[in-house]
Amino acid sequence: YIIKDEAVVRGLERFKRHDKKLFVLTNSDFHYTKLLLDYAINPFLKDHKDWSELFEIVVTFAAKPRFFIENTKFLKVNPADGTMTNFEGPLTPGIYQGGCASIFTKDLHLDGDDILYIGDHIYGDILRLKKDCNWRTAMVVEDLEEEVRKYREVAPIQKQINTLMEAKEPLEEEYVTLVTERVESGVTPEEETRIHELQAQIGELDKLISEQIRKHQSHFNKYWGEVMRAGNEESYFAHQTERFACIYMGKLGDLTSYSPRTYFRAPRRPMAHEIQGKIWNLGS
Repeated sequence: YIIKDEAVVRGLERFKRHDKKLFVLTNSDFHYTKLLLDYAINPFLKDHKDWSELFEIVVTFAAKPRFFIENTKFLKVNPADGTMTNFEGPLTPGIYQGGCASIFTKDLHLDGDDILYIGDHIYGDILRLKKDCNWRTAMVVEDLEEEVRKYREVAPIQKQINTLMEAKEPLEEEYVTLVTERVESGVTPEEETRIHELQAQIGELDKLISEQIRKHQSHFNKYWGEVMRAGNEESYFAHQTERFACIYMGKLGDLTSYSPRTYFRAPRRPMAHEIQGKIWNLGS
């Protein structure tokens, strides 16, 4: 099914007013593409009469991800009846079929950094494109909105897990120190008693933490859990998204709600050795 979103069309026309050139790159044929764009775009246009005016170039039957890898020529599509003719020469505004990214980039006299491609398939849209063309990439993750809502729901549970973990860590450190001493130099009877006390306390905390983790997990899909996480680690999907997508969002409207002049800047992410309190003194 197709969701109409007037705000997205408003946003696209706003981008156009800021001299951004818009294009469509789809694996669908011309007739199906026209049907969808007639339905989803045309009813909300204010500055343009038709989607063919809004989008500078429309490429149908693109055969992604092959479009990003191979060197296939474009065919020109007649929008009146969908017939195609061979096309030679640089691309101009219009509707095409097939083609490839290298010709697209060269004919428009652009560098990869000048093009932002928005897609919703990690392999077909984002991964191959980023590896082979170096275009800028934006990933639409449809499940993200629901995921964020659930994160808000489980925030109190996550806070409780963090509190229990903070209580457990110093006990584990003390336990490790005592057991190490027991192996290497021996311990007193009092220290041996303390080791057993620590084991019991850590065990009780583990039970409480496990209970909270089960509560946390119950809010997400019972088969595969969170979309972006596998336990404390990033899921493989999240890893690929972060590696190959310059930005990602729940829906296209999240991007078009920003000014077309916005510069998105990634925050600095500390590495393990940079985290305060865990910087090792390696000597001089």
